[in-house]
Amino acid sequence: MIRSGLDGYKTKLAMIRWSLFRWMRMGLAIVPFAWACSSRPVKTIGNLRNAVLYERGAAERCRACAVRAQEEGCFDAARLFAALARSEEIQAEHQLRLLNGYGERMAWEALPVDSIGPIESTRINLENARRMESYKMLTAFPIFEQTAAAEGVDEAVRLFRMLTILAERHEACFRRTLEGPGRDTAAGSWSVCARCGGLFAPETTLPERCEICEMPVSVAVEAVIPDRVP
Repeated sequence: MIRSGLDGYKTKLAMIRWSLFRWMRMGLAIVPFAWACSSRPVKTIGNLRNAVLYERGAAERCRACAVRAQEEGCFDAARLFAALARSEEIQAEHQLRLLNGYGERMAWEALPVDSIGPIESTRINLENARRMESYKMLTAFPIFEQTAAAEGVDEAVRLFRMLTILAERHEACFRRTLEGPGRDTAAGSWSVCARCGGLFAPETTLPERCEICEMPVSVAVEAVIPDRVP
């Protein structure tokens, strides 16, 4: 009788072990699948983080360049730098939104600004800004877009594609200012698209919608030259 009970216990124990073995096998198959589904686009997150930190410093640098240009009487350049500073902030808002979606809690006001670098003469500042926009449109953002595509982050792909277009437009603005006749007037301001950061020159007729993001230009913001560097 005791032996019969022991045999029954062994049978139940064997069944339990087999069930556990089956669940372990299923778990080993499920864990990699679940990990793959929940994996974070680490490279894209890093690229977004680097981009937003750059935008933070670039915005402050552009404000400082705007003040320098105004001090030198280069009002056209001052207005352009002020507009680009606002554009950098708007671009960063998109990057921060994506980062926050991946749990990377970053706030614009809390981002560090280690150094804005030396503020040279206005012409040198314009040339440096043109070169940086050229680097962004030809190298940085296209690489970031390719990385996002490889990691399957469609929203980041669209964002970096838009940022490449913006950098191309901004580079052209700086190039025209450098190659222009040096016209310096104190009237008028650039307008900045509130959605994407696209720029609209003072002398141009504003379209109904932004060519880059198609937002109504009626809500575009005016870029104001700061009185001083914060």
